[in-house]
Amino acid sequence: MSWDALFSLQGHGPYLLGAYGMTLALIGLEAFVLWRRARARRLAPHVRPGPREAAGRADGARP
Repeated sequence: MSWDALFSLQGHGPYLLGAYGMTLALIGLEAFVLWRRARARRLAPHVRPGPREAAGRADGARP
């Protein structure tokens, strides 16, 4: 597909640009959310145990 066909307002060009744009927007959103989550964990005053660590060992045995 040529650049002229991709950026023309006739045919499937706008739909392809919209699909690529939404894909890039979703990738950017996911990267932002992961960055915020990592930053919040790094700045947290203490580490909270997950559900497995709070309930005991992962294999079900008592410590």
